[in-house]
Amino acid sequence: MSMWFRLLTLVFSMLAPCSPALSWVPDAGELEALQAGEAVVEFTQTAESGGAARVSVLMHTSAAALWEVLLSCERSFDYVDGLQACEVLEGGLEHSLVRQSVKKHWLLPRLDYVIAFDRVPFTSIEFHKVEGDLKLLEGRWSFREMGPGQGLMVTHEIRVQPSFPVPRWLVRRSIARDVPDMLLCLRALASGSADASQAAADAALCPFEGVRAY
Repeated sequence: MSMWFRLLTLVFSMLAPCSPALSWVPDAGELEALQAGEAVVEFTQTAESGGAARVSVLMHTSAAALWEVLLSCERSFDYVDGLQACEVLEGGLEHSLVRQSVKKHWLLPRLDYVIAFDRVPFTSIEFHKVEGDLKLLEGRWSFREMGPGQGLMVTHEIRVQPSFPVPRWLVRRSIARDVPDMLLCLRALASGSADASQAAADAALCPFEGVRAY
């Protein structure tokens, strides 16, 4: 971990609220699934084209450790399926602009877009597309400590609409598979798996074969 990141971690740990508000709280069944290491998925949009979902996982790591992975363009190749290029156009801990290129399947066109990230360390990250091929890409990350020894609940909300005709069921299927896999891969990268067995299973979901649990 770099010295500047350690310093910022110390500063923002004193400034960030201890109990960030969540718009979603898991019920008993969802909490049981989270504690078992599973990803909980809920689709939040059904009427429009495209898709939207909220995906949550429980990680046994700190928000700061996870943020170190999330803020790195280089590390994003480890967990973003089909990522071909990543460039930070404007960098900062609280705000950044990032250009990405994604090619997920030979039948689908390459997608190029610029995303704006607005962060409240180490509580939430909001993002939205500024320019590029997609009609809509926006969402939010939220991070909540569940209590002493209970882990960090990480929730990723995403809304996406392609700019070209794609069946809604195909978008939903992609979200249902790719987003949970991404979060479970991130858990391995941030050393947040519960044990060695779970770490190996999480790392196996990373799109890059060379990824291992850290």
